[in-house]
Amino acid sequence: MNPTELRIRPYTAADENAVIELFRGNLAPYFVAAEETDLRAFLHGEISTEGLPYFVAERPGWPGLVAAGGFALNDPHAVLTWGMVERRLHGQGLGRTFTVFRIRECQRAYPGRGIEIKTSQHTEGFYARLGFRTLATEPDKWAPGLHEVYMLLPAAGAPESAAAG
Repeated sequence: MNPTELRIRPYTAADENAVIELFRGNLAPYFVAAEETDLRAFLHGEISTEGLPYFVAERPGWPGLVAAGGFALNDPHAVLTWGMVERRLHGQGLGRTFTVFRIRECQRAYPGRGIEIKTSQHTEGFYARLGFRTLATEPDKWAPGLHEVYMLLPAAGAPESAAAG
């Protein structure tokens, strides 16, 4: 995907329904329905997230949002939060472009810190290709067959290019 086709901007409350649709479009295997309550609380700032960077992405000619995600500080590391991409667009480089954007913004906000993510076995390979390494796995953490994979991108391990891959 051509990164210039992606318009990334800060999340606003008017984006909530579109983010929820992105989430629902990624149920099984990436999320479980019970997580929607946590996502809504996050978007409403009820989970100590008020003012934390959260972004959405649009693509010309595509109705609605194509990606959403942010980052926060989770001492001693930074952390990527609630990242998702329109399921019909998986495998086109959009997720990589959007995630590299989030990593770079996170590195600017929290220089010298590693970046962690709690993801699943279904996206572990995606993050590994961006330089994250797996530190722990907790089987069935979110649901039967949906494991939590804790990964870390070391402070010096920035991806080389958003356009590559």
